[in-house]
Amino acid sequence: MLTGAILAGGKSSRYGKNKALETFRGQRFIDRAVDSLRPHCSPVFVVARELHLYFDVQATLLQDVLAEQGPLGGIYTALLFSPHDWVFARATDMPFLAPELLALMRGMQEGCDVVVPLWDGWYEPLVALYHRRCYPVIADMLERGEHQIVALYKKMKVREVSEKMWRTVDPEGMSFKNVNRPEDLDIL
Repeated sequence: MLTGAILAGGKSSRYGKNKALETFRGQRFIDRAVDSLRPHCSPVFVVARELHLYFDVQATLLQDVLAEQGPLGGIYTALLFSPHDWVFARATDMPFLAPELLALMRGMQEGCDVVVPLWDGWYEPLVALYHRRCYPVIADMLERGEHQIVALYKKMKVREVSEKMWRTVDPEGMSFKNVNRPEDLDIL
């Protein structure tokens, strides 16, 4: 089994308001994210700073164990509470996760600690799988004030999902399209 974790603790500073609660194609971003994971993950967590914003979301709500630690802190919280060895972490503002991408990544889990796609040579850390072996390393990083997820990758065994591989299941890369500003909604 696999735990799903939607990281909804961001400040949405470029968007101007909490984009997780914004409606896109008739559904809030947070609900789209939960629905995308429910067929593949159990439980599905929403990890956030302010839980009261998500009381109506059909998922298990987790408050960030360590406040103001960014997405790495959200992954830390999800790994701490996960009943399974693996957590799939995803951003709230990426509305088009291809289920085939998750299936491809799950087939690559053996013998590593992280499975992460590459887009144009860059890691996509908020569409990635993390093993519980990452937990103590993340704890150490956060204690030292390190918050970059990609810094974790230098300390763990990482399996990269090449662009050539993931394009076989998501040719347009829609799984990685995200919304940073309101005008981004117009191009999706």
